[in-house]
Amino acid sequence: MKDRYYIDSLAYEIELTARVCHENAKKFLESITDELSIEEFTVLDTIIAIPNLSQADLARIILKGKAHTGRFLMALEDKGFIERHVEERDGKLIKVSVVTSTGLDLYHKIIDKMKPSIKEFEAVMSEDEVKKIIENLKNFRNSMEKVSKIVFE
Repeated sequence: MKDRYYIDSLAYEIELTARVCHENAKKFLESITDELSIEEFTVLDTIIAIPNLSQADLARIILKGKAHTGRFLMALEDKGFIERHVEERDGKLIKVSVVTSTGLDLYHKIIDKMKPSIKEFEAVMSEDEVKKIIENLKNFRNSMEKVSKIVFE
């Protein structure tokens, strides 16, 4: 029987791929703007894609702790890219973040500058291939979370 090593596993290959993707996105964003870190951009993007999230919901989606998420939100608020207000949900008061017009303008500026790179990537992989990979990765991550009972809060 052949020895099995972590470095030969699917999990490790995904980890390496994620690191390369993260560093690539970070470098690319830094070449476009110095106003946002890649983490802040991810938070801004998530708030735009899924409005009215509480900090706890946002933390679960971006797989960060609530404290880290709170720091990202404070930075975005200090920069004028989001505003936070209190809402009542199910008898509880929660803070909800809303993207400002300044935040939306910067977001669209960044997305517009990303379009040529996205087109280059699309020439390498079809939209259907990307969708299948994303679906498989989500299924794999959800299975891992269930088995290991990992919760990001």
